[in-house]
Amino acid sequence: MDALKELFKKLAAAPDERLSFPPEERGELLSRVYLFFIFILCFVKLQPYVLPQLDDMTHAAIGASILQTGDWFTMHEGSAVSWLKPPLYFWLEAVFFKLFSVNEYWAKFPAALAGFFTFLFTYKTAKELYGGKVAFLTLFVLSTSLFFLRYTQRCMLDMPVTFAVTLSVYGAVKASRGGPAYHLLYGPAVALGYYFKGLQGMYALAIVPLYLVLAGRWKELFSPWFLGSLLAGLGLVAAWAVPQYFTHGLEFLNSQCGIGPLVQGGLPGYENPFYRPTQNLFRMFYWSAFSFYGMWLALKGLRGPGGREAASALFPWFWTIMAAISVSSVFGVRYLVPALVPAAIFAALTLNRLISDARFRYFQHWAALVFGLGVLLAALLPVPPAKESSEFISLYRTVNTVARPADRLMLYKERIYIFNQGLVFYSARELAKQVISSEELAAEAPAGAARTLVIAVPRDYEEIKKTLPAARILEVASDKYWVLFQLLAK
Repeated sequence: MDALKELFKKLAAAPDERLSFPPEERGELLSRVYLFFIFILCFVKLQPYVLPQLDDMTHAAIGASILQTGDWFTMHEGSAVSWLKPPLYFWLEAVFFKLFSVNEYWAKFPAALAGFFTFLFTYKTAKELYGGKVAFLTLFVLSTSLFFLRYTQRCMLDMPVTFAVTLSVYGAVKASRGGPAYHLLYGPAVALGYYFKGLQGMYALAIVPLYLVLAGRWKELFSPWFLGSLLAGLGLVAAWAVPQYFTHGLEFLNSQCGIGPLVQGGLPGYENPFYRPTQNLFRMFYWSAFSFYGMWLALKGLRGPGGREAASALFPWFWTIMAAISVSSVFGVRYLVPALVPAAIFAALTLNRLISDARFRYFQHWAALVFGLGVLLAALLPVPPAKESSEFISLYRTVNTVARPADRLMLYKERIYIFNQGLVFYSARELAKQVISSEELAAEAPAGAARTLVIAVPRDYEEIKKTLPAARILEVASDKYWVLFQLLAK
């Protein structure tokens, strides 16, 4: 809006003259336009796609369960208590579900919102460290990484954590120029990291102190602004975690919401070679070579103006995250997402070296134009989903049509968590029971007027037809991946 007001002022002041901006104003305007295109891109394609199974569906189901159970303090998946992760993402989902409706758009909306604010504060941080040119190039690098963009479109916790870490670094960087009051961002950012992903989201506890020490600003660690903010952030964490511990004890403490990730180092039985995260960084983030050359440039610039400050911020930021996911026994490529922000700034340093100031003006115009056209095409044309949708969506919609409120839903064999999550989110109901053998299924008897509807995959359904009398099976509906049948009385 400020950029538009400035444009209208110039038009009013010089209606008969050729309109022109000084180069620095033009560059800032183009950066704002680019951020506006990113804003559109983050939100324009959230609705059309069915959620994928497992993580996305799990997070959506927990958010929907808040409204179904009425419990905003302890998270549930259906009626079962869940400490998969702390509650902030699920609270946000539930608020949007309550205000609007329970659907895919609002399940993904918190991640998209966090994604846009990550872009915004990444730009602000890079501008503070290296100026407007590197800041724009950082936006260019991140916005052309499909891997990074994918997580603005998924019902996942990695982008919210990335925002929390970026906010913490921005506050520390800004404090060196704008005054110690910016340290007040640190505590809330630490709390955000916990509330999104538990201890796995609290990278800022290591990154920011390391930055201040390396930058020669270690005394700020003991300033009332910094300590007060940190204590406030830890107090926010305790406000939810402590009552959960006193209510649920060791079950909570050893969960993903407690110290489980720290004491277990991942999951038992899994192995993660220490080089695997770096190996996958090159596979998933095609600016990686630029990033590592940018690290060399940052080291070379240590003695230059602001060089130590910038390097002290970026190196702990990147390598703390990489070290943490390298020592864990479990690794998923999505764990790389928070590290891509400093990696993008390093890559921007390489582009800054390759693109002269004179050529940068042309580059910035063309980059904004082409990116804007790309966003327009993405808005108008079909775009592949960030991840393949659940193959059982037709089942959930069928249940909405044929199942009565009093009917019992049962699952024969298969993975109960997959079907339960989808039913909770898309059908607002859950499985009553799972049976794992045909003998156990045969022993079931419908009670009263309520029907017993059984879900099975086609392979298992063929097994059922061979073991149960045909008179007890009434097929209700089927698809390539599932069969829904009514279990009749003996």
